[in-house]
Amino acid sequence: MLVSHLLAQRELRLTAVTDPGDWAEVPISWSSTTELEDPVPFLRGGELVLTTGLRRRTRREWDQLVRDLVAVPVAALCIGIGLVHDRVPAGLRDAAERHGLALLTSPVDIPFIQISRWTADQIFAEQYARTRLMIRLQDEIMGALLAGRGLRHLVAVLAQHLTAEVAVLDTAGTVLEQHPSAARWPVEEVAAASNQPQTAATSGTVSLPVRADGVVVGYIAARGPSEQVTLLAPTANLVGLEIARRQALVSGSRELVAQVIADIVHHGLPEKEAQRKLAQLGLDPQGSHRVVVASSAHAASLLRQRPLDLVALLQGRSDPYPMCPLDDGIVVVVGADGDARTVADRLLHYLDGRPTAAAVGVSGLHRGSHGIRIGYHEARHAQGQGSGVQECRTLSLPGLILSSADLPLAELASSLLEPLRRYDAAHGAALEATVRLYLEHDGSMADTCRAMNLHRNSLRYRIGQIERLLGKRLGSTQDRLELWLALQVLAPPDD
Repeated sequence: MLVSHLLAQRELRLTAVTDPGDWAEVPISWSSTTELEDPVPFLRGGELVLTTGLRRRTRREWDQLVRDLVAVPVAALCIGIGLVHDRVPAGLRDAAERHGLALLTSPVDIPFIQISRWTADQIFAEQYARTRLMIRLQDEIMGALLAGRGLRHLVAVLAQHLTAEVAVLDTAGTVLEQHPSAARWPVEEVAAASNQPQTAATSGTVSLPVRADGVVVGYIAARGPSEQVTLLAPTANLVGLEIARRQALVSGSRELVAQVIADIVHHGLPEKEAQRKLAQLGLDPQGSHRVVVASSAHAASLLRQRPLDLVALLQGRSDPYPMCPLDDGIVVVVGADGDARTVADRLLHYLDGRPTAAAVGVSGLHRGSHGIRIGYHEARHAQGQGSGVQECRTLSLPGLILSSADLPLAELASSLLEPLRRYDAAHGAALEATVRLYLEHDGSMADTCRAMNLHRNSLRYRIGQIERLLGKRLGSTQDRLELWLALQVLAPPDD
């Protein structure tokens, strides 16, 4: 309800003293009758303040009162004429014009209770209409969600009821769905509105986070009349609850996938049993597959909490390929006719912005359950090439060993190289660097001497020290392989 509505009621016979062009469209939240010397502590903002001016005030006192009311701010001040004052006090009029306060008068035969009652009736009627709209809106939204009609229908329903432009965005600010389709949603505008979700911003935009189990999974934004778009808050909560429910169902199916993949990859499930379980997942047990593994600091837990595809989730679509959280990452098994690279790119986008850079590995094409096991380790090995999406190169036997999460390689390597590292630390020597370069140069004395700028006798002396400290012979293929693997697992001490 606006001040202009109040002035338009002929039975109230209110008159504007100051120019209504500046304040006629100001909304009224309530009415308050007062004769206090300082009513400000009892005002919350937006009130129509009614007074007879019982307390006589000087120009300075009127000015102070008006400045305080404008600072609250109140919607308007109405002074009764004919009881205490025959006309508006000059000090009050001047102060209202100077500070921009909406100043009205009411005749003595119109009691303040009549004005307050009319104001309250209008406010209650408005609140009742908003409540009915909210109930209808929630009923339609819930029906749309339960029917799996998807984001497009949801956004269209919101736009119709709110008489506003509406959009749903993902956590990166990408518009997933909007109505009308020609609307534009600048990231800066949505971000600014999300910082003040209870009221519409100057642009008329409200942006609210959608939370599922406390995790922000997206945003609902609306741009339109402020009294309408504030109804968005309960809708955002409702959508969040439905997303959480659906996400829990999807997570349950992914955990079943994880059990099968873990059994094949880590526990060597017998071939017949593996084929039976792969068929239950919708995979061809005799077919060829690629494995995609995506990892970051919280990849597995993130997949359980936040939808990978919000649009697909609300439409009730399942994962296009078997997917699951496994170990510290996300694993996807893609059939020969699928596009593993696109899957990898989507996972990288999904994990982007996490505290640790994401690494996504894509394996080669391998047949059957054994192929899935090899593909998993290939994808893990590919991740070691760096962040981003990495295609697997041919996986050697040492590469397979180094990619295995089940082997205590770091512990074994540290134990093997500890005598060298302890000696280097105590004597300022470089025995570990020496053996590393010696093996990198395929045991060539000449190449190693050139690389380290050493005399051949000095290198022989160092190799003798290394063999005594480790109890290994660098001329033995087995010992040389063991040392090479240990050095591959552990980075140089200075790295």
